Amino acid sequence: MLLSPYRHIACALILFSPYCFANDSPPLPLGAVLDDKGQPLLIPTQPKTALSYTPVKQTKTTRVSQPSKPKSKAKTKKVSRKQQLASRKKVANDAGCRWLHSRMTLLEKNVSLGINHRNMHLQQELNARQDEWECLKCGIEGPNQSDHHSCQYRR
Repeated sequence: MLLSPYRHIACALILFSPYCFANDSPPLPLGAVLDDKGQPLLIPTQPKTALSYTPVKQTKTTRVSQPSKPKSKAKTKKVSRKQQLASRKKVANDAGCRWLHSRMTLLEKNVSLGINHRNMHLQQELNARQDEWECLKCGIEGPNQSDHHSCQYRR
C-alpha cells in the first residue's frame, strides 16, 4: 500500500516522457516495407522466378547408314513346353510368380557362395521353389485359380 502512490507516479512518467511523443521518422507511404534496421525494402513490381531454365536445342545429326550385314539363316531351335515351364527368362504377369522369381534369384545367389552344412537348407528350398515354379506355369502363362492350392510349397 505504501508503494501505490509511487507506482502511479512511475507510470505517469513513463507515459508522458518525451520519448513517447518524439516522432523523428517520417510517415511511411502505403506499400512500404522496412527491414530489421528500419531501412526501406524494394518490392519488385514484376514477379520473378527463382529458377530459370532454357532447354538446350538439339541439332539434327545425320546418321550415315552402314551397310547391313546379311543375316544368317540359322534355324532357331524350338523350345519345348517343358523347357519353357522350367525357364526363368520370362516371368508371367502374376504377383506370386514375380515373388517366386525374386525369391529364387536370392536363393541362387546365396547357394552360389557354396553349400555346407549350415546353408544346405537353401539348396533344398531352391529345389522346392523350382518345382513350384514349374507347377504354377510361371515361365509361360501363369497359374490358374486352382493351381495355387495344389502347387504351394509345404514345409
